[in-house]
Amino acid sequence: MMVIIGAIIVIGVIYLLLKRHESRMVLIAAGILMAVIAGKPMAALDAFAKSMTNAGLITSVCSCMGFAMVMKYTGCDKHLVVAIGKVLKKMGFMLIPGATIATFIINIAIPSAAGCSAAVGVIFIPILMSAGIHPAMAAAAVKSGTYGSMLNPGLVHNGVIAKLSNVEITEVITHHMMADIVGVIIAATTLTILAIFLKENKGYLPEGGNDAVAEDLKINPLYALMPLLPVIILLVGMAPILKMGVPQAMLIGALLSLAVTRSNPTKLTKSFFDGMGDAYANIIGIIISVGVFVSGMQSLGLVKALINWMLESTGIVKIAATFGPFILAMISGSGDAATVAFNEAVTPHAAQFGLQAIDMGSMAALGGTLGRTMSPIAGATIICAGIAGVDPMEVCKRNALGITLALLAGMVILLF
Repeated sequence: MMVIIGAIIVIGVIYLLLKRHESRMVLIAAGILMAVIAGKPMAALDAFAKSMTNAGLITSVCSCMGFAMVMKYTGCDKHLVVAIGKVLKKMGFMLIPGATIATFIINIAIPSAAGCSAAVGVIFIPILMSAGIHPAMAAAAVKSGTYGSMLNPGLVHNGVIAKLSNVEITEVITHHMMADIVGVIIAATTLTILAIFLKENKGYLPEGGNDAVAEDLKINPLYALMPLLPVIILLVGMAPILKMGVPQAMLIGALLSLAVTRSNPTKLTKSFFDGMGDAYANIIGIIISVGVFVSGMQSLGLVKALINWMLESTGIVKIAATFGPFILAMISGSGDAATVAFNEAVTPHAAQFGLQAIDMGSMAALGGTLGRTMSPIAGATIICAGIAGVDPMEVCKRNALGITLALLAGMVILLF
């Protein structure tokens, strides 16, 4: 009976999330409700307190978002985007895949999909349109690259997987890096072939023939390098002197940006800590809420029932880890809540399914991120569609095939 009640509440949560209600409110309320019904009200409150002090996640996520805010304050992010945009203009036939891969790279440094789409879209999309590419295809080219954040050390899912697998965040990123890179190459190639097939790769005449690149911005190569510097230090720093954690790399990046740009130290420091505060409220806040939600599910025996069902149907485990977060993210527009909930509830039991936690967790994270990339109601999709002047659904129709193939490729690489 308890399991049935829990299932009804979970369905209600999914419905409310689809209706775009505040996710933290919905998850916390559902978790407390399930714990109360189970007669264990303190379980949900204890989970709330425990999740507030998750040191590994807080340090990596908050420092990364603090650094991202510094990049915005110093304008270094604009130099990176404009520099790549100018290179993109000269790519000719490779314009569509170039835009997708360039967006992917920039999304590593600017991990917010919506923020990356806004920064990149205003430059890349008009460039593609001025080259004769259909507006919806131009928007899809940018949108298809908005999961480069998988390679960002501050991505919350990398922290969750690292904790579950008892490894460093950089090891998690290295583990799923091949799946991410193969996926974006597949997505970019598929989109290019589709554009040729639909005859949307040339012939479009934009109104006014505007040039998107901000020619008046004199690009400083050092400024353009700054957003990528901490990621380079973490992923390439194999020498002992460079071996460090995420917060240290982000602080080094911020200090070097201060020296390079000669910005106001007071304002730069304030930007860093504002970014950290926003990260705790909007990203760690989701982790806390999911912790309460999962504790409620555990109190009702819902997690145990789910694990037992999956153990009896082992053939569906890999499909569930791949398509569960993918579908929920696609219909809700956000991959965070669904992916974290899956990784908190199911991934700790990966060994019982014959899988490693790092594999199952990485696949769930990639599935959720790709699902959000294909969602018509995701903020990044709406931004790209708005810049191109098309309906968001038209963008999703064009990147659906490539993103689905990227998902299947990731499944093969990580789970087989």
